[in-house]
Amino acid sequence: MKHSLFKKFGATFVALTLAFSSASAVSAAGDTSEFQPKVTYSNGNYTFAKLSHPDKAVSTPDGIVDYLGGGNVGVTGQDQGATGQGDQGQSYAWSAASYGDWMYVGTCYAAMGNTLTLMDTTLGDKFDKDVMTAALKAMFNGTFFYGHEKEDGTADEDSDGILVKVNVKTGETKLLMSQSLNGKGPLFRNAMRYKDKLYFCGSVRNKGAKSGLPSIYCIDPKTDDIKCVYTGITPQEIGAAYKQGISTGIRGMTEFNGEFIASCVGVDGPYILKSKDPSAGQSSFKKIATKKDLFNYPAYHYTDSIYGGSIWEMVEFNNKLYVALCTGTPENKPDEHTMQSFAIVCGEEKADGSWTWRPVVGDKADGAKYTFGIDPERTRAGACNMLVYNDHLYIGEYEDIEIALEDVVFKKNVEFLAKNLEQSVSLYRMDKDENMELVVGDATKMFPKGGISGLGSGFGHHENQYIWQSTVFDGKMYFGTFDSSSLLQPIGQFTNGDLLKMSKEEWKSQMNYLKVFIELVLSKNAEYPTQPITVNETDGAKVDEDTEEADLTASEKVQKAIESASKRYSGAQAASAASNDNVETIKLTDDQINSLVEGLEDGSIQANSLDDELSNDVFTLVSGMDPLASSLDKKGTQNFVNDYAEVYELYTEFASQLPEKLKKLFEDFLTITKKDNLIAFGKVLKYLSKAQRGFDMYTSADGESFTTITTNGFNDPYNHGLRVFATGDDWMAIGTANPFYGTQLWKMTSPVKKVEPTTPTEPEKPNPSDSEKPNITVTPSNSDKKDTTTVTTKTDDKKGTAKTGDSTDVTTSLVAAIGSLALLVGCAFVLRKKKVRA
Repeated sequence: MKHSLFKKFGATFVALTLAFSSASAVSAAGDTSEFQPKVTYSNGNYTFAKLSHPDKAVSTPDGIVDYLGGGNVGVTGQDQGATGQGDQGQSYAWSAASYGDWMYVGTCYAAMGNTLTLMDTTLGDKFDKDVMTAALKAMFNGTFFYGHEKEDGTADEDSDGILVKVNVKTGETKLLMSQSLNGKGPLFRNAMRYKDKLYFCGSVRNKGAKSGLPSIYCIDPKTDDIKCVYTGITPQEIGAAYKQGISTGIRGMTEFNGEFIASCVGVDGPYILKSKDPSAGQSSFKKIATKKDLFNYPAYHYTDSIYGGSIWEMVEFNNKLYVALCTGTPENKPDEHTMQSFAIVCGEEKADGSWTWRPVVGDKADGAKYTFGIDPERTRAGACNMLVYNDHLYIGEYEDIEIALEDVVFKKNVEFLAKNLEQSVSLYRMDKDENMELVVGDATKMFPKGGISGLGSGFGHHENQYIWQSTVFDGKMYFGTFDSSSLLQPIGQFTNGDLLKMSKEEWKSQMNYLKVFIELVLSKNAEYPTQPITVNETDGAKVDEDTEEADLTASEKVQKAIESASKRYSGAQAASAASNDNVETIKLTDDQINSLVEGLEDGSIQANSLDDELSNDVFTLVSGMDPLASSLDKKGTQNFVNDYAEVYELYTEFASQLPEKLKKLFEDFLTITKKDNLIAFGKVLKYLSKAQRGFDMYTSADGESFTTITTNGFNDPYNHGLRVFATGDDWMAIGTANPFYGTQLWKMTSPVKKVEPTTPTEPEKPNPSDSEKPNITVTPSNSDKKDTTTVTTKTDDKKGTAKTGDSTDVTTSLVAAIGSLALLVGCAFVLRKKKVRA
């Protein structure tokens, strides 16, 4: 009896102690009862804490969820096999919206891998996937994600894009959409809150389907019910759309005059919709603008600018709807390495519900105030980001890096890219009268003083190629960029031969042919720096004394030219003429020899036809080209660029005097295209040598001066972009673009926005049917005010940091000890009473 009673009291004591300890852990997490991720980034007054996989350091697999194999994904601590391994395939947080303390995020799966697939299947850049995979692994030291692999190295199934929600206060994560969960592979590109619902738009692929449909989805955050409310292309039309190369990744959404506004695309092109209750479905939408209404500006095919960016972004400003459009097509390219820049069209709704449209930025023949891209000297921006702040519309450039990368990967041409880096991106602002001002950017004729901020294009960093996203939070603007240097790092591995599109062997073979051809047409009377024989020598290029050159056959003349050229270009002089040991005999293929013989026989090659001066020029040129061969298999350098440019300039001095056939031979080596590509390469190297990899983030409290938060992707070079912002009443979070290790989510923890306390609402709480919270063990970090990323592994109790259940402070421990002592005393008293009564 006593033993049983003791067991009861012992169990009670243990339960109470555990309950008290649990209460201590929650209350000790800080005044806001928020969990504290281990990984933080700090710079000045700004600190961000890593929300996704909060215990994992940067530059390691993340992607919000975990890849389980076989195309399946799960949430760490909730799904079997989800142990925090991450999913590298979830490359970008591509869309985000907030509700209460929840951040809803749609991802882009295998961003660069899908881009390469698009190039292969739609854009005609055919390649062997195995070869490309091996090349990318080599170029990026195995960090580039190009599809999941099994343990044996064979390809595993793709997990596709997902939709998740993450609680920014607790870290709880819930998977809402995925191929493995509900047969939907979303690639949502934009999101917004409208009234009490969330809306995501993009391309959604049903399981088993080859292509996604342009779709708008509605999420009820009270229940997490998800439904498709609009589709621009039916399953029956997708085949026709695919054949046309229509881009289905719709993007533009906003609210105007209290109504929901969205862009979409059909087989007849892009258009704009409105709805007062979009959750009611397809019938609730009304079309307010067609491609024709938008002056036929939208470029919506994959071959167009930014892979058919079409209706890029929309925003309400000064009671008008401003619509940013991608306009560049192969047909309207200003030149080979430039796409037509973006347009901005303004829409106004009349009292009767009809709309009028006019271009603000576009073709001046259509009445536009500004030309495509705003500034006629600025030719690189295919799209723009728009943000309203302090009675101005801020317009950030977005350059067409996609076509630049296509040229680099498949054509080894860097001219498009070099022009992008040379201009980088600028930030404008427009007032209510549509007057334009340059805020961040280099000086031009239109803006001779440069930007009012004093910052040059790219915020002074030319590797920035997009002002990708922006938001307003707590009275300040925040901007995030796309930093191209993470992707461009392998360009430094290009060889000079890559850039000239000739291998060392090809160069040597063609040069041998050129040398023999020249030997046939050189003036035999000229004096050259290097003669094939001395004046007294009777053997060599000159015909033997008893043999007249005229008596030689065409074949014999070619053989004599081979011997003579071999000696001439190997530098054989009189001292070594007695021996041929120092002579490397030129070798020609049978086809090359036959071509020379036929040329002599049909008269297209005229022996001894160059005059003395031209002969000397040609010989000097070839002598200058010869040393270049040894550098073709070496990495590109500025020295090689300079040497090649010097040779090319010499060639242009007399190229017009050369016989057409010889001129064509030289142009296998020396062209303006090759020279320009090499010069462009030199420019790229210059910019990349100064680049700091990782996205930039800036903030401004007045719209004219900027504070730098990061220029290195929160100390992660693989975070090449800041793609999304999400804000709540008292919080802001961001999502990164990381095609190497997967997207990351970060929450700003300092400075903290102060808000008046309100009665908490229930919808933000998880439903009883929701999965249990992941078991996340956290420890606070002690970040200083420098640009640092910290992974905290232990807490210094001497510092004034918030404590968690893993590291309870002295006061809490003392209270716990007193409570435990009181329980023991109580138990002893009861036992004593029982004993007396017994």
